[in-house]
Amino acid sequence: MKICRNILIVIFLFSFTFSYSQSIDAIKKKNEKTEREIAYLNKLLENARKDKSSTIQKVSIINQKIGKGKEMIQSLTNEVNYLDSQIKKNETVRLGLESDKQRMLKFYSKMVYETWKKRNESDKLIYIFSSSSFAQAYARYKYFEQVQEYSKRQIQLIEQTNDSLTAINKELSKLMALKSETQSKIASQNNQLIREQNEANTYVADLKKKEKELLRKLNIEIKNRERFKKELEKLIAAQTKKSGSKNSTYRLTPEEKLISDDFAKNRGKLPWPVEQGFVSEKFGVNVHPVFKQVKLNNAGITITTSRNADVRAVFKGVVTEIMFIPGDNNVVIVRHGNYLTVYSNLVEVFIKKGDTVNVKQKIGKLAVSSGNNSTLNFQVWRDKDNLDPQLWLTSW
Repeated sequence: MKICRNILIVIFLFSFTFSYSQSIDAIKKKNEKTEREIAYLNKLLENARKDKSSTIQKVSIINQKIGKGKEMIQSLTNEVNYLDSQIKKNETVRLGLESDKQRMLKFYSKMVYETWKKRNESDKLIYIFSSSSFAQAYARYKYFEQVQEYSKRQIQLIEQTNDSLTAINKELSKLMALKSETQSKIASQNNQLIREQNEANTYVADLKKKEKELLRKLNIEIKNRERFKKELEKLIAAQTKKSGSKNSTYRLTPEEKLISDDFAKNRGKLPWPVEQGFVSEKFGVNVHPVFKQVKLNNAGITITTSRNADVRAVFKGVVTEIMFIPGDNNVVIVRHGNYLTVYSNLVEVFIKKGDTVNVKQKIGKLAVSSGNNSTLNFQVWRDKDNLDPQLWLTSW
């Protein structure tokens, strides 16, 4: 029974090490990804700070950092909880082994003492040769042999139990050290969050002092967005009519049908239109990060990225329009069958109308926005329907 228990301990240690390694690896990969994202946000914030005035972009970047910091804390907390559960499992096994060891030692001590007490009576040769028959002598000989073998087995079991205890205690020490290290990281991250929240609050307070001027600019931006959306709707209607369609659905050639089907199949898998960045304003109605009474309607998503970052096509298609829109700089529209992707705020354009573009092909360079970084407004349409671009892009 004790041999079985020790075999089970070895199996437990192996399976624990394997599952622990898998779980910790998954957590570490997630943490490394979050750390890379935070490092990139730090670069954007450092660049934004070169503009000494308080800007919406600074608030947006810090808010994103706070969100990522909270993700990191949650992930680290999950790690601590996981380590706690493993510590409890190891402790249960350790207590069981200690109990087994004490029982075996007690039994072995009793057996040795009983043998010592009967040492004069149990001289093997006298005891064996005093047998009344050969069968009895053989039986007595086998008895001594079995006692000796059982004694050896008990010693082996005690040694195996000690080895298992050593391994369990080693794992416990490792887990406790990891737990302590992770808890220190959580404390450090919490302190960082407090500093970032204080910085964001300072910027918000400064911006509110200029509320009148900023609200005026926001009203202009809202009107520009509405005007741009109407221009796009007119443009899409004109292209649909030009295709020979009798309704609101663009009439596809066989080749365009293939591209359209491929685009649809890649929902959630399209590459991002910039190499790095974060969504600073989501699709649909958004509450302004500073002036909560203001709501902004976004026909796409706004991505904050590095200064003058290159913009790239998210799928193969044909450039159907390049135009200049006040407040949005150059706008490039690429058709992918029934689908269109729209890229706004380009200061340079690398392609021309009628060009065929491929996935990740550079189509232009972004203008520098207020805040010393760049922003891209990216939209996805299916005929006259405005879609949420985040549902089409791969997770970062």
